[in-house]
Amino acid sequence: MIYHYRSFLRIPTFLLLLFAAAIAAHAAIEQTPSSQSRNRLAIVIGNSDYQSPRLEHLPNAANDATRLSESLKRLNFEVLTGTDLSTEGFAKLLREADAKLPTASGVLIFYAGHGVQLLGENYLLPIDTPDPESLEKLKAGAIRLNDVIARFARRDRQTFIFLDACRNNPLGPGAGAGNGLAQVEVGENTFVAFATQPGNVTADGGGENSPFTIALLKNLEIPGLSISDMMIRVRNETEALTVGRQVPWDQSNLREQFYFTEQQVLDPAQLSASLSRILADPIAKKRLQVELASNDLQTAVLIVGQTLRSVEIAAPSAGLPEPVGTQVANLSPAETVEDARQSVVSGLETLIVGTSAGEADKDKAGDLARSIQTELRRLGCYRMQVDGDWGTGSIRALTDFYKNTKQVASTTDPTVGLLGDLFLRSGRICKQPVIVKPKPGKVASDAGPSRTKAVSNRKTAKRSQVAPERPAAPPPDIGAGIGIGGVF
Repeated sequence: MIYHYRSFLRIPTFLLLLFAAAIAAHAAIEQTPSSQSRNRLAIVIGNSDYQSPRLEHLPNAANDATRLSESLKRLNFEVLTGTDLSTEGFAKLLREADAKLPTASGVLIFYAGHGVQLLGENYLLPIDTPDPESLEKLKAGAIRLNDVIARFARRDRQTFIFLDACRNNPLGPGAGAGNGLAQVEVGENTFVAFATQPGNVTADGGGENSPFTIALLKNLEIPGLSISDMMIRVRNETEALTVGRQVPWDQSNLREQFYFTEQQVLDPAQLSASLSRILADPIAKKRLQVELASNDLQTAVLIVGQTLRSVEIAAPSAGLPEPVGTQVANLSPAETVEDARQSVVSGLETLIVGTSAGEADKDKAGDLARSIQTELRRLGCYRMQVDGDWGTGSIRALTDFYKNTKQVASTTDPTVGLLGDLFLRSGRICKQPVIVKPKPGKVASDAGPSRTKAVSNRKTAKRSQVAPERPAAPPPDIGAGIGIGGVF
């Protein structure tokens, strides 16, 4: 039986208000028609209308695909959407995606519908899947998940797979099948997210979308969230919506963090106004301080703003020129940006530093440095640990920021003015990717007598036994495949 939770899972009124505020926040985001804006490909599938009476109708699956497609288009993905796909429909959509792969910098695949685990492997079921009378008959038209991963995953391109498909086994107990989906062998540079933990089943949902998709839609368009941070929020909110019955899981071997919102820009005047309103409300200010413990300043302001009806980020100010790139300096007239920056700086003086400059003790200086590091990390310029220790790595990241924004560095010290400038920026300023280079092997020289080479080889072998070489450190921002309940 599929859990529906229709009798007790209803989205409360306050959550609907929150969604309305989130939509208002998204209105502030302008789409950037950059050269990379169409390089991210999404394949979104939702299967609801199954023909076999033994495969239950899933009314929300097609709704989930439609809503997610709309969100991904706002995030500058080129989206291929398919609902109620037959076996041939699956094949046709994947062939269409194949033709777009040569120019794709990243690929996202979302599937909502029936999925089964057969002999430890996962299969996605088209709507014309025949009555599952036997294992062989069920597998005949099913789509093997590992084949899909192998088809799209590549070392030099990020691949993301979201599966809201952990439904019950239609064959019943035994027969080589199990409930839910099994863990997978992820491809290179690939992220796989399950709507619930391995071996468990998901809810189709009592509203118009499944609990997992509701949580995903709520967090997908929050600027500044990496995919890892987004999944933590999705996991917690899905678990809350299903009263603990469903805990999303993910596996990852990404080589660098991914941000869904890296090609978007925000109106700095509206960011400044939102910060001012939050700081004027004691309750909102406390919420902001709590969010700052796990988020950068800009993301924290947007999250708190979504939860307060009195704080809404409206549409960009009238008269603003069309944005170019992702630099705030290009978004507004100089005086508008300067006004916003001055307003932000005055607010940050009390939030981060204290009520006056005299209160800026060692701890406050560390808080300021930590906040600047998190903003630089959000902008793609800082790849080290956020620890509040302003050292060589922080200075190098700041120098990279100045270089990419074509600014002359007045100082490399952490200041409130610098934090204000970073807060008003959006998008990915520093776009240098993490490059994993194989360690070159040693090549023996052909010069000299063979006896000399043999002696040299023996000495090298002896040294390697005494002091084994330290393994290379992993590159920054590599996902460790961490899910609730363990690491795999």
